[in-house]
Amino acid sequence: MKILYLTHDAFGQGGVARMLSVKTSLLTQKYGHEIDVISSGAFSAPFYSFDSSISIKYLHAPTSLRLSSLLYFRKLKRAIKNIKPDCIVICDNGLKGYLTCFIRLNIPLIFESHAIDFIPFLNTKNKGLVLKRFFLKKLHALALNRVDKIVTLSKSQSFFLHLDNAVVIPNPSWSANKKKAELTSKKVIAMGRLVESKGYVRMIEIWKEIHKIYPDWHLDIYGDGEQIDLLHNQINAYKLDGSISVKKSVVEIEEFLMDYAFMIHTSFYESFPLVVMESMSFGLPVVAFDCPVGLKEIIRTEEDGFLIENDDLDAFAEKTKSLIANISLRQKMGENAFKNIQRYDLDDIIEVWNTLFVSLQRNYRAVK
Repeated sequence: MKILYLTHDAFGQGGVARMLSVKTSLLTQKYGHEIDVISSGAFSAPFYSFDSSISIKYLHAPTSLRLSSLLYFRKLKRAIKNIKPDCIVICDNGLKGYLTCFIRLNIPLIFESHAIDFIPFLNTKNKGLVLKRFFLKKLHALALNRVDKIVTLSKSQSFFLHLDNAVVIPNPSWSANKKKAELTSKKVIAMGRLVESKGYVRMIEIWKEIHKIYPDWHLDIYGDGEQIDLLHNQINAYKLDGSISVKKSVVEIEEFLMDYAFMIHTSFYESFPLVVMESMSFGLPVVAFDCPVGLKEIIRTEEDGFLIENDDLDAFAEKTKSLIANISLRQKMGENAFKNIQRYDLDDIIEVWNTLFVSLQRNYRAVK
């Protein structure tokens, strides 16, 4: 069958682009599906590799709602009609993605929920942001009532969004790695886009305390983004330039994961972070904040890592110190991480996706 993915950015370095490259390639290679992708973000060469049979089309979308938005949706509808897909998957969780649900297409439509846009506004007292939160929640509910199937990445996400009819299909552990890191180095890794939601400012605050006791340990942060200058300034202000390095994102991160002792992750909110799964697939334990919504379904705290109450920087620092001080603890947790992450086997999860596509197409034809 022919499947069309609509996304904000198939060319970028984030988790959505990574999963898009992994899932579409396997759906093509294993099941023979014909895949098209329409991406509306900044055009460039894809950061991740896609199967050569996959067609990726760029369709520019305005960055804010205005009259040109109507032109974008007209072009999008025309492109969809030209492709003639049997099923469409929206994996664009921004305003544009929600509005796409309102286009009349007469084609089975799946909304793949990767993010919850109103989480940053949950506790705000700013009247403008309260209004924005209200608008986003209403739009989210109205849009999802128009699709044939909703897919979330975790049970926690479905519960948080009050989605009783959602199908839970987590991100797969895509790495084919069979080796475990030895965890004997004095290096800690962090990965992800350098944006406010990832919590790197508080990560550096935590590492400042780690450095006082363990000055011979080093933190490497892999990522690109708008906060790079802010983070360099913070590192220099704390005189941590010899203890923290900020490195550019790399495609084949597995080449480096073997060199680290464990991972730290300080996001304020996450759906189902791939970087955590990637690290655990190499046997790295993970220290992370128990932020909304999906990390608790990946990390089994005290078994393959530590989940810390959100924004408790002191507790985060203490658990980080415990892994630094106790190599037996981190190796035991690393062994558990390597085993536990295999429950997200790539082939098993792609089979779930294939079954969903086939059943949706069959049911749609039966109704017609």
